[in-house]
Amino acid sequence: MNSDLSVIILSYNTKEITHHCLQKLDEAKKYCEQKLHNKIEVMVVDNGSQDGSPLMIKEDHPEVKLLALKENTGFSRGNNIGMKESKYDFILLLNSDVYLEVDSLYKALAYFRVNLNCDVLGCKLKYTDGRLQPSAGNLPNFLNTIFWIMGISAIPALKRVTHPFHPTLKSFFAKAHQAGWITGAFFMLKREVFEKTQGFDENLFLYMEEVEWCKRIQDRGFKIWYNPNFEVTHLKAASSDFDPNLALVNELKGLKYYFNKHSSIYFLIKIFLILGLILRVITFTLLGKTKRAKAYVDGLSMI
Repeated sequence: MNSDLSVIILSYNTKEITHHCLQKLDEAKKYCEQKLHNKIEVMVVDNGSQDGSPLMIKEDHPEVKLLALKENTGFSRGNNIGMKESKYDFILLLNSDVYLEVDSLYKALAYFRVNLNCDVLGCKLKYTDGRLQPSAGNLPNFLNTIFWIMGISAIPALKRVTHPFHPTLKSFFAKAHQAGWITGAFFMLKREVFEKTQGFDENLFLYMEEVEWCKRIQDRGFKIWYNPNFEVTHLKAASSDFDPNLALVNELKGLKYYFNKHSSIYFLIKIFLILGLILRVITFTLLGKTKRAKAYVDGLSMI
């Protein structure tokens, strides 16, 4: 397998951010091509942007292949469209709000050469101020979902032993290891993985889509790795007016779909989810955080 790479960027109303993303990507592309003598194609799948993004890409980045969709098809379908149109042995799914370092592509592809057990690869993400941004975790299961909703996995002494699907311990992100899932913001994979799993489940419009796909990827025997030895900057949720409360509601909706698809015990998990959400509603109401409490009330309708 050679190191030729298709980079797919999903864009939605992020014209200036996408422009900067493509500038940083071009620097990383040239560096990687010089080091590995490979071919790299760049494709932008625009999800019906209304801010002039397609015109900007045509005028300022004519070397980029543009797929301008007429509507917002969501994260899953948009990326699937891009992967179907791509042509090389490796694929990188890159958010439009991710800025590469000059050596990011080179180090990622080089890692596949030294770790033949790696089929899907994620990297270290950082916020614009340099802080670590959690970007990988364990797959949801009966226990760690209960620990999460009941607040048990947030207890410092128990964070490690509960194997949370949203780990926050710095030690989890300190060295390379196999992971249950990696974020879709920087998601590099061998083409074989896409061909044998058919990509994201398009029933998931936004949230939990990479977790669900990672479950199917591992079920087919592929290995997913997280490697902090190269990093990127992620603005996080730049393509929408990010609302953490709405994100919580959508994640609960995604969890329901995930467990109904991959498990026969959702009815048991649902009991604990309801209890945990009610407990959180009461707690945040008493603390005077009514907006957060309402988010958990809304979450009840999702499960």
